[in-house]
Amino acid sequence: MDISIDDILADLDRDTTIVEQSDPSSHIPLTSDGNTTMVNSSFDPGQIPPTKALQDDITPEKDYIRLMTLWRNERCSPELLRFPTLLMKRMLRRVQEQIENIENISMGFYQDESASGSSNDKLPLLCMEAELERVKFLIRSYLRCRMHKIDKYMLYLKQLEYSDNTTSLKDLLSAQELIYHNRHFSSLLKLFNSSVLRHMPTELQAINDTEGSISMVDEPEWGKFVFLHVKIPSARALKEDPLLERNEFGKPCYIVTIQELNEDVELTVGGIYVMRYEVIRDLLRDGKVELI
Repeated sequence: MDISIDDILADLDRDTTIVEQSDPSSHIPLTSDGNTTMVNSSFDPGQIPPTKALQDDITPEKDYIRLMTLWRNERCSPELLRFPTLLMKRMLRRVQEQIENIENISMGFYQDESASGSSNDKLPLLCMEAELERVKFLIRSYLRCRMHKIDKYMLYLKQLEYSDNTTSLKDLLSAQELIYHNRHFSSLLKLFNSSVLRHMPTELQAINDTEGSISMVDEPEWGKFVFLHVKIPSARALKEDPLLERNEFGKPCYIVTIQELNEDVELTVGGIYVMRYEVIRDLLRDGKVELI
């Protein structure tokens, strides 16, 4: 197969062996409060929606929190969720810039001539490297979880591509994931045809038959129980969100329906619940809840 998971994760493992002689101000400045090392970087306006509110809301710290939330949602949900293209581009860019920044510091390009050169001067650099490894681990784990679901639900995703479903496969997968999915499906289909299917009757050669007692297409386990936390919306969303209602105690909540019991359930803002995934699927897609 031409594309593997190593191709998807190559950007994270690429070592920078050549240091560009550029203005040090072009690299990411880094600050530390003794416990957490934070990366401060500028943003490319071309990669950010033009809405000013969104621009003000994009910071390295908030992006890291978003990625943590997406990572938990992806690992806890039975289905493959939408790929955050813009967020991942920003995170990968910051990782690469931070690698270059650490190399410049380790080579002494930013070192003060009056510095003593003691071992204590290396502590901030070690903290920076540790924080960088945390981010790289998070990205790797997130992508590997998605690759596992792409392999597991390959036929189901292929059906979505040709169905009238509102979910587009191009929106669900990244460009690299889409290439991997198509080539993996083609390779597996060729293997089945050459080894088994061509020796069977024509009416038995389908690999996506769903009419029998047992479906040949593995779908996500929609009835899986998940733990969820109802996110606290902003003050503006509290007033404008049409899905928000007030319960008998005056607290904001979302109303979901359990079809099996034909019963409405209140999900109070800030609360933690255990529900079947199919019940809260739309709320998760809209960012109203997060899985834990």
